[in-house]
Amino acid sequence: MKKLVAIGLLIPTILTFGLGFYQNSWAEYPDKPITLLLGWPAGGNTDIIVRPFCDSAGKILGQPIVILNKPGAATSLSLVQLKNEKPDGYTIGYITGSSILMQHMQSVPYDVNQDFTPIARFLMWNCMGVAVRADSPWKSIQELITYAKANPGKIKYTSPSTGNPNHMAMEILGKETGVKWVHVPGKNCQDALTMLLGKHVDASSSDPCWKPHVQEGRLRLLATWGKDRSQTFPEVPTLVDMGYKTSVISLGGIIAPKGLPASIIDKLHKAFREAVKNEEFKRVAQSVDIDVSYNSPEGLAKDVRDLNAQYQQFVNEFGLAKK
Repeated sequence: MKKLVAIGLLIPTILTFGLGFYQNSWAEYPDKPITLLLGWPAGGNTDIIVRPFCDSAGKILGQPIVILNKPGAATSLSLVQLKNEKPDGYTIGYITGSSILMQHMQSVPYDVNQDFTPIARFLMWNCMGVAVRADSPWKSIQELITYAKANPGKIKYTSPSTGNPNHMAMEILGKETGVKWVHVPGKNCQDALTMLLGKHVDASSSDPCWKPHVQEGRLRLLATWGKDRSQTFPEVPTLVDMGYKTSVISLGGIIAPKGLPASIIDKLHKAFREAVKNEEFKRVAQSVDIDVSYNSPEGLAKDVRDLNAQYQQFVNEFGLAKK
């Protein structure tokens, strides 16, 4: 009799636990905050742009997207962590051209084409370029190239890191024009800018963190790397305009660990697709001269494959491949 009473007392507890487990197991995604691993430091252009984008997407999803800055090795540190996270939609990441390029220049424990789930592309970095101080003697990229040819190894330039599209652009241009200059890598775009302003280097090839300094006259923008001119600096030529073959672009996209369920991919994709319409996000992107350009999970996958092939060719051709 006592056993029956004990069992009777346990039944409601078991039912309650079971119902709670069932409800939690089938709770609609997302039912808690999402973390986005960002391989760039707080306060830089990438961080400034990604935050309003994720804030908008989080409001659409009904849960905040929390940015966790994990800079280092041209975003490789963040991608290594992302690869090892559960594919449950609660940890996602950010991929750039640097992320794709790095795997050809150094040994990294991931493959951008195989180890991640593409979710959305939302940016195209067309306005990257090379800037010098306003008091420098070079008024054009041709003048810089002429000087560098006559003085091999004397020109020092910086970029946001070793193994990023801006670094590649200068090396490609150097190969195309027969110039030998010295790369002094920074830790990020702001660090590269500080080195240029502090006269530690002669030029900086970077994302448009130089923009306000160019507008205020402290720096001179010699050329941009994209195929099309900058909307903010239409008077500044691209290298293609001047007859060179060199042109480089990058992208900004959202990815997740491999194996993310299709239903979660779809929900994130729809939220991010709406987030690009957010006025604050568009304003911030325009302020740093970056094009808002959305693409689907399938589109981002193709973007990554195409850039991966392009960067691999560059690295092999210019002798920068990992040893």
